[in-house]
Amino acid sequence: MIRIITTILALASLPLLVQAQQLPLPGMIRTTDYLWNPALAGHPGEWGAHANYQQSWLGFDGAPVTGIVGGSINLEDYRMGLAADILYDQTGPLRFTGLAVAYKYQFNIGFLDDDDRLSIGILGNLGQRRYDPSQAKVSDQVDPLLTGDAGSQFNVNAGAGILYRTVADDDLDESHFFVGLGANQLVPYNLSFNDASPYGNRIHANAVLGWRTGRYLYFDHTFWLNYADVNLYNLAYQFRIENPDVFWAGLNLNSSLNFGLESGVILDGSWANADQFRIGALGMYNIGVNGSNQGFSFAVNFELVRSF
Repeated sequence: MIRIITTILALASLPLLVQAQQLPLPGMIRTTDYLWNPALAGHPGEWGAHANYQQSWLGFDGAPVTGIVGGSINLEDYRMGLAADILYDQTGPLRFTGLAVAYKYQFNIGFLDDDDRLSIGILGNLGQRRYDPSQAKVSDQVDPLLTGDAGSQFNVNAGAGILYRTVADDDLDESHFFVGLGANQLVPYNLSFNDASPYGNRIHANAVLGWRTGRYLYFDHTFWLNYADVNLYNLAYQFRIENPDVFWAGLNLNSSLNFGLESGVILDGSWANADQFRIGALGMYNIGVNGSNQGFSFAVNFELVRSF
């Protein structure tokens, strides 16, 4: 049991959100990319609001569940972007509830193009982690993590990122290239539940590389590398095709042998003073030898976007 919990905590902030327990595939929930790299805060559109839900490993008791509700705004005239989310995540006896806020500022550096931008971002997050031993399912009833009452711990952390893009935020519908580095947990700390030994969270870093081609029909390729330790890393790739007024579809793969297919429709959002109302779904399955044990996972996304 101790080894299992240690592994879960070590993986704590690799991909979707700063304290996520699972390994969701990036791509569909594009407005929360800033949780990996805060230099992506405010992307995409002039402003946006979103709600996301993910359920992993259907049929597995205590499987990870994640919920995110938030919004973003791009202040293109001031070369700034802001984003904020309320986060909820639970895996078995471990639960996290918190808030993440990010800010970015852009510089027009004229490196490869007159309109290219270098973005610098910072991230702040706070929240409470709770461990409830009554929700743990173990074979060793004398495991020290089962002693005592439920425990909780409040934490504050920070992140930072840098991103280079060959176009400005209001020209993302054009063909372009981007690359960035980020860290979404800069302050390592120990987690202690009850009288059990503390478990450490490490600094988590990531890199992103991607490009878009096309104009009226977009083709996107994105790579994410999330790193916590020599033996704790994850590489994800996504291919995405999108008609900006009708639909999008995508293929997701990662080094954990998770395979995902996503699709969504783009509707009129004028009822909410927005340009688009986007509804998407993502299905995931591990194609490795342990895939049948993990089961099927899915995510749904609702998003309002006001374009530039």
